[in-house]
Amino acid sequence: MAGKRAKPKDADATPPEAVAVPTPAPRNRSAVRIALKVVLALALVAGFVAGLAWVGERAGLQLLGNPRYQVRVADIQCDPPPGLDRTTFLTEIRYLSDLPATVSSVDPALSKTLSAAFAKHPWVAGVDGVEVFPEAGVRVNVRFRVPVLAVDVAGEANRRAVDRDGVLLPSTASVVGLPVLLPGVPAPTTPAGEMWPHPDVKRAVELAQAYPALKIEKTAKGWRITTRDDRVLTVGG
Repeated sequence: MAGKRAKPKDADATPPEAVAVPTPAPRNRSAVRIALKVVLALALVAGFVAGLAWVGERAGLQLLGNPRYQVRVADIQCDPPPGLDRTTFLTEIRYLSDLPATVSSVDPALSKTLSAAFAKHPWVAGVDGVEVFPEAGVRVNVRFRVPVLAVDVAGEANRRAVDRDGVLLPSTASVVGLPVLLPGVPAPTTPAGEMWPHPDVKRAVELAQAYPALKIEKTAKGWRITTRDDRVLTVGG
């Protein structure tokens, strides 16, 4: 008996299903177009802004010399320090800072320029701002030094005033009503507007702000303070 032909192994098995291979999603061309439009729009805006800035800068430079926007330093509005009128004060500002006769109200550096110029005056403690008004008006808001002590100067008839930081004030500063440092100290070697470096002046300034002093005297035992109500105190150092 002839043998039967063997069936191939797994001949009757169901063939495996084909495995589906995912295909890449088509690129979203619409999103790409939108992104390109946004980038282009931003580039156009940036270019427009840069152009405006350039035009504005050029226009500002052209206006700097326009007589319509020129302001005489002598016409600047500000409060004068004690003992000076505004005209004299501004004349001294010009001299000390070498300012020109006029400044431009549209100069972008005007605030910086005037603040630096006013700060050179010995009465000026600081500048709180520069304001520009219609018709090219300019005002500088100034803080002045306040005298706290009169210093008796050896060999001189007039006493000199200093502020709370020991800064020497102009010789025209009034010393009426201020506590007085005695006896006389050597004349200052620094100009008005700078700190008087003498150690007795520095210590007396501290005492003048700590006590209601009328007189402050340096003694061999320390400091003798006569108060405004006629009390006498002795303070070391």
